[in-house]
Amino acid sequence: MTRVLIVEDDARLRAELALLLRDEGFEVKALASAEEALDRLAEASDELPDLLLLDVRLPGESGVDLVRRLAGLGRLPPTIVISGEASITETVEALQLGVHDFLEKPIRRERLARSIRNALEHTALRRRVELLETELGVANPILGESEAIEALREVIARVATSDARVLIRGESGSGKELVAAALQAAGSRRDRPFVKINCAAISAHLVEDELFGHVRGAFTDASDDKPGLFEEAHGGTLLLDEIGDMTLELQSRLLRVLEDGRVRRLGSRQERQVDVRVIAATHADLETAVADKRFRQDLYYRLAHVPIDVPPLRERGDDVRLLFEHFLALFCERGRRRRPRVEPVVLDRLREWSWPGNVRELRSLAERLAVLAGDPVDLEQLPEPYRSGIAPEALFRLEPEAGALELREFRDRCEKQYIESVLEKTGWNVSEAARLLGIHRTRLHQKIKEHGTRRPS
Repeated sequence: MTRVLIVEDDARLRAELALLLRDEGFEVKALASAEEALDRLAEASDELPDLLLLDVRLPGESGVDLVRRLAGLGRLPPTIVISGEASITETVEALQLGVHDFLEKPIRRERLARSIRNALEHTALRRRVELLETELGVANPILGESEAIEALREVIARVATSDARVLIRGESGSGKELVAAALQAAGSRRDRPFVKINCAAISAHLVEDELFGHVRGAFTDASDDKPGLFEEAHGGTLLLDEIGDMTLELQSRLLRVLEDGRVRRLGSRQERQVDVRVIAATHADLETAVADKRFRQDLYYRLAHVPIDVPPLRERGDDVRLLFEHFLALFCERGRRRRPRVEPVVLDRLREWSWPGNVRELRSLAERLAVLAGDPVDLEQLPEPYRSGIAPEALFRLEPEAGALELREFRDRCEKQYIESVLEKTGWNVSEAARLLGIHRTRLHQKIKEHGTRRPS
């Protein structure tokens, strides 16, 4: 239910407004002074109201004074000012501070309802834009002050100005897609399409259809012509995420496109010329995959004109603290709650953690604490295993009778044990386990099948 806070010193008008808004389905609270409102909005740890309905002329501090104070604290909710006496100077200042609308007394019911509706719709739209910008990387700079991140920024700045194909390598959740977005934003194709596909998230047939498109009648459900992502990205950039999961057959088709820049839709004989900068990303060791004949060597060299390695979070030192505080502030702002203080011992524990899920794992933890944690955040509010400090790599113990293992077999055993432990912690909720592991649910199902992992009866 939408929550409205009324600040009006006239008891009769305050009661009328409260009754009117409750009739419209709002949850209403009413106060008589700016001082009371400041105590509630600036000092309380609960969420801000969805709307503030505020009189200008109040005993003590004025409504504009309250707006000024709340704006300075970053705690100003969507606000509508009601007054018959506001000066031009007050009106201009209030609008500059973020007030949505001014209503003159006496207030007409229809005018008030329309103003409230517009204010709420405007706020919802603004939040949606912020969310989309975050998803697209527009509002996500590469944060960090470590030497590893400074070196990464320098490489991005040098590579972005070229059209060279780039292979971004790094662990899951380390920020490979963010690096790709930074390359696009700083390059000559910044105003052109930036198209992305995760090759591990969908089946091989669908990846082929997504990349190259199809003509009507190419298969049973092909009722219309559909351009592929190469065509959609014409003039811009195409990010092939998790390229290491692409099948050998599809690798052959991709190689031909990279060689001559021509694509053919499924079911068509006509080829189309495209101008696309290809950026590939992977958490897999492609050189090992090439040696094992699981990835084409010629395609590897076509993609890896310029390799960029993204450092894992455990190698970024105090960036852990910087990123955690950034994400905590971000999610608290979205939830319209005051950011809690974090005890130093919590930050020390996070600094010592190995972060197998990298930045994605840290972001998920910050979101959880922004919703559930009290103020201050202490060790008891950290979920296990962060609270105990037992790192995931400590789960695996090599038995003495095992002898020497090949590195790949050792890695597979570690991965199998860790996946099983996370599945056990989540009660075999595959979606939740995939989120904690920082991989797609489809990819986790593949891992479960590869390792022969079975749910206990």
